[in-house]
Amino acid sequence: MKNALFVFHNTSETRATEYATLAAIAANLGAAGYSSDLLVLDATASSSVTVKHGGVFRSASAVKPDKPIGDGADYLVHIVGKAASEGDFSLIVGFGTISNRNWGPQIAAAHSAEFLTSCEVIQAGNANIEITAPVMGGLVQKTLSLEGRKAVILYSGDALPAPAAQDIVVQVVTEPIKPGAVRFVASEALPDSGGIPLRGASKVVSGGLGVGSGEKWRVIEEFAAKVEAAVGASRAAVEMGWVPSARQVGFSGQKVSPEVYVAVGISGAVHHLAGIGGAKKVVAINKDPDANIFKIADIGIVGDYEQILAAAMKKL
Repeated sequence: MKNALFVFHNTSETRATEYATLAAIAANLGAAGYSSDLLVLDATASSSVTVKHGGVFRSASAVKPDKPIGDGADYLVHIVGKAASEGDFSLIVGFGTISNRNWGPQIAAAHSAEFLTSCEVIQAGNANIEITAPVMGGLVQKTLSLEGRKAVILYSGDALPAPAAQDIVVQVVTEPIKPGAVRFVASEALPDSGGIPLRGASKVVSGGLGVGSGEKWRVIEEFAAKVEAAVGASRAAVEMGWVPSARQVGFSGQKVSPEVYVAVGISGAVHHLAGIGGAKKVVAINKDPDANIFKIADIGIVGDYEQILAAAMKKL
């Protein structure tokens, strides 16, 4: 029996669909002869974690650090590396979050494993696993057959239906931080207005460089709140410091699959389009009639976004 380790960062914003997706992947891996364990890094300050559909895992454990750890990447390098060595895991699976993309390559290098990020499909069967992921900024899809090789897999595909498995409760154990050459002192992130998390949102309103400034970003947030949508952003808007990186949509951010995706002031660069391929309907608002975003939009509106959104909110 081959072993797979699933790694999950549990926070106050964790959704049941995230546990369901991990459980579905674990059940799928069982078809290729893998037995799966779950390691949870808990950031809720609770004494226990309820793992939805956790019965699909052979075992589950939950840990928390004894002091602040920033995004948790350095801590997880130690914790996951230790678990991978002790459990003889040939696969390590997590979501394609920014934090996981920090520790994932380090773990892969330490264990001579493949590192596969932004994976959209994990297909198991006949004792083999095939991974499908975008390359070249999303222009091309590649399918890789592992054929028994070790791999660290970060999944960024759609939410998956939960398998028939019971919920389990796991006690959280404090695992001390291993002293290292680099010590975390403090971190200061851009304030996130909160609201609906991007992952699993049915409606997303995203802004780009065309929004104009950080002061005008409130227009995006106000419209999103009005239509009960999650707030997203292009890489350019994140790099300008207008919005936290956790809200970035695209090849280097999060992949979203909402019913409706509203792109405001977004040009439509390839790396952004790679993150919205699963959207059922795309509405684009841009003052440039030649913006690339209009090529894939179901509805395109050329004009001043502030006037357009203001008129829309009056109608709602």
